[in-house]
Order: sequence, then structure tokens, then C-alpha cells
Amino acid sequence: MASLIRRSARIPSLIGQCCRVSTLQNQQKRGYADASSLTFTMASPNKVFFKDEAVRQVNVPTTNGVFGILPQHVPTLAVLQPGVVTVVVNDSDTRNIFASSGSLTVNPDGSVHVLAEEACELSDLDPSEARDAMHKAQTARDAAVEAVDKAEFQIEVDAYEAILKSAESKS
Repeated sequence: MASLIRRSARIPSLIGQCCRVSTLQNQQKRGYADASSLTFTMASPNKVFFKDEAVRQVNVPTTNGVFGILPQHVPTLAVLQPGVVTVVVNDSDTRNIFASSGSLTVNPDGSVHVLAEEACELSDLDPSEARDAMHKAQTARDAAVEAVDKAEFQIEVDAYEAILKSAESKS
């Protein structure tokens, strides 16, 4: 019994050692064609914005805030918040794409995937149309009786607010 207790007391250090070994092995497996770029894919159901393209940096709005992804970023999963995904392709080319929601995956091989529920180039957003749509969503939210309907319209209002903020910041 005493030897079992002694062995079980070592389990946390064994697990820690195994995790460090596993992490080191994963770091060694992560191969990059060019350490100054990462492979990026961004798509929505209607359009593919990037497909396995080399880019320098990607800034994404998530539920935990906006953060930047550089080459050799740690593997990550995140949920997108409505806002602008900024893609720094190279020194002279930066693209801004508005995403309503979706998911972000930074894979162990260093590739990055953004799958947006809806997305469009920031330059294609029309602030006046967004204002009109937001007003309609606010009116519908205020008139809704069911809590579920109110919540759905609030999500719509939040998305339009993000669109307005993004569209107005481009000018």
C-alpha cells in the first residue's frame, strides 16, 4: 500500500514530464516553408478570400478580444466576434474583411483557417444601408414578445453595430 501511495505521488511529475516531451515533439514537427509567413485560408459559404496563401500576419476579432497571429503561433481555437479580419499579406498589401461570426483555427502545422458565417470586403460595406437595417432590427427587437426572438434580434443589432463601426472607420 505504501509503495502505491509513493508511486501515485509521482504521477503529477510524470504527467508534467510527458507533457513537456509531447510539447517539444510538437514544436519539432511544426515545419514552415518560410518562417516569415504563415499559410492562411479564409472562406465564407459564398466566397473564398484566401486559399492556402502565404501571409505575414492575421488580426482577428474574437469573443476574447482582437489578437494577432504571426508565423509559429501556438495552436488555437477561437470563436469570431463580428468585426474586421485584417490580413497583412506583405509590406505593401493589407486586406480588411468584415466577418459576422465564425471560427478560427491555428493548426499545429502553422496553418490558419478562418471560416466565416458571412463575410465581405470592408470596402463593400455601405454605412447607410447598415444604419437602415440596424434600425429595422432594433424596432423588431423592441416589438418582440418571446425572449428567444428578442435575443436573436439583439444579435442582429450587435452585428449591424459592428458593421457600422467598421464601415465608418474605413473612411
